[in-house]
This record gives sequence, structure tokens and C-alpha cells, in this order.
Amino acid sequence: MKTLPKPLTIAQISALVGGEAIGSLDHAVTGVADLADAGPSDAVFLENRKYSALAESSPAGCLFLTPDLKDMPCAAKGKVIVEEPRAAFALLVQMIHESGKTKVLPTHSAKASIHGQAALGPNVSVGDFAVIERGAAVGENTIIMPQVYIGVNAKVGRNCLIYPQVVIREDCVIGDGVIIHPGAVIGADGFGFLTDKKTGKHTKIPQIGNVVIEAGCEIGANTTIDRGAVGSTIVKSGTQIDNLVQIGHNAKLGHDCVVVSQTGIAGSTAVGNNVILAGQAGVAGHLTIGDGAIITAQTGVMSDVPAKTVLFGSPGRPHREAFKLQALFSRLPELFEKV
Repeated sequence: MKTLPKPLTIAQISALVGGEAIGSLDHAVTGVADLADAGPSDAVFLENRKYSALAESSPAGCLFLTPDLKDMPCAAKGKVIVEEPRAAFALLVQMIHESGKTKVLPTHSAKASIHGQAALGPNVSVGDFAVIERGAAVGENTIIMPQVYIGVNAKVGRNCLIYPQVVIREDCVIGDGVIIHPGAVIGADGFGFLTDKKTGKHTKIPQIGNVVIEAGCEIGANTTIDRGAVGSTIVKSGTQIDNLVQIGHNAKLGHDCVVVSQTGIAGSTAVGNNVILAGQAGVAGHLTIGDGAIITAQTGVMSDVPAKTVLFGSPGRPHREAFKLQALFSRLPELFEKV
């Protein structure tokens, strides 16, 4: 259980999230918890009906529900009816997070290596053994944790949080409010080489572009985003990238995309806005994925994807078509016996 900065009654929580309160309105809630672990002083939420039975029996203090579940029987002390239970719950989580933050003082560690020609804005914190190279710039209120490397002429915006052992290579640009988790590498060389047709030997092509990550993005641990061969690899504002994702050189991701763990996007592919790439999706190079498309887990994308298409399987097909084929495949042994 995680504790709120101060106890809130169910009535107060309802007012805070703009919901309808039902039950013991004066009951005090002191924290949040998972449905399975909640006690009488915890707030919980139900979004996935798979957990309805658990929600009904939970002794939680406050249960966030959607309007269609308003009359659901439950053991909770009170209900708060909202359109988006998870968002209401997240508001309480945000309160806990903000109150529990350890204030990082805007100091520059004596153990850090900061080039004399680097520019650091007001209230920047630089941790032990961080390296900030010549011509690099870090915006105000940004936190650079220990062992971060920021290359020559790289730019990091305001209010960013750069976790330990992140590498931001030369000339890369990080927008305001970006969070980059440990071990991520921004701006490694793209996978570019020439193969001699006679000898089969490979010759590296220098990768002289950069990476641009716009404001409000979050980059997961051990994710790699390769620099452009000449131009930029671009991640537009609001896009959220999970751990262990690979983005190839000159790829372009639109606004507010979600890219889940172990996805790989090959070079020069253009991904539209609000696209979801689920876990272990693989996207070939030089393709276009339209706005609002959903690429389901382990799907192999080998051709352009129209906007708002849901793709499934490998090779990826529109999900309804793919499900029909799956049903037919399962009948092949039966059909074979009849032939």
C-alpha cells in the first residue's frame, strides 16, 4: 500500500476526480493498492472486467467504477463512478508520487566531467561521473544522474530526467520534459554499410545525422535509437517507448505513439500519429504506417499499413482476415483426413 499525503474521504475523492460517490461518503482513504492486496483504507479501480469477481470481494475503502458498473455488488466501503477509473486512480498515484519525491539539489558533482564550453541552465543537477562534452547544452531544472554521457553539441531541454548510464551522443536533440531510463543509447551509429558484390566484404558508411526526440516523450531502459545516416531519426512529442526497443536510422515516429518492449523498427520507416506497436512487433524498413494503426504483438510488418488498420500475424494481415485464416489452418488436419 502506498500512502497519500493526507487522508481523503470518499466524498473528497469524488469531488477531486469529478465522479459520483456512493456508500460511506465520510470513510477515510489513506492510500492506493492493487485489487488483490487492498484493505479498508485503500483506493482501487476496476477497468478490465476479467477482475470483476476480485473487485466484488475486495474490502477496499474506495472502488472506482465506470457508470455501467454502478450497481455492481461489492464489499468496498464506497464507490466513485467515473468515465475512466484508471485515470481517476492515476490522479491519486500522482499525488503520492509528487509528495514522495526526493528533492534533487541543483549541484554539479565534483566527480563529473563538464567541459568548459558546455552550457548548463539554472537549477541543473549533474551527478557523479557524468560527462558533458564541448558545446553540449542542458536546459534549466534538468536532472542528469550519475554516469550519464552527453556528447559534443548535444542539446537536452528543460525539466528533463536522464537516468544513470544513459548515452546521448553528439549533435542529438532532446526536447523539454523528456524522461530517459537507464542504459538507453540515443544516437548510436545507424546500421549502414556497403557490401562489395565481388568480395562480399562490408564497408561502413559513416552515419553523420542525429536523433531528435521532441517534448514529453519517455524512453525506456536499454532502448536504442540510431542516428540518421545524413538527416535525423525523429520521435515526435508525446510518444512513449518501452524498454528494449530498437529504432533504426532515419525512422520517424509521429506524435503520441506507444511502442512496447522488444519492438524493432527498421530504418527509414515512417510511423504516423497515435500508432500502437505492441510487444515484439517487427517493422521492415522504408515503410509507412498510417495514423491510428494498431500493430498487435509479434506481428511482422512487411508492407505499408493504412491508417486505423489493426494488423495481426506474420506476415501481418488485417486482423479479421488473419483470424479467418487461423481458423482454417486449425481445420487442415481434419480436411486432410477427408481428402
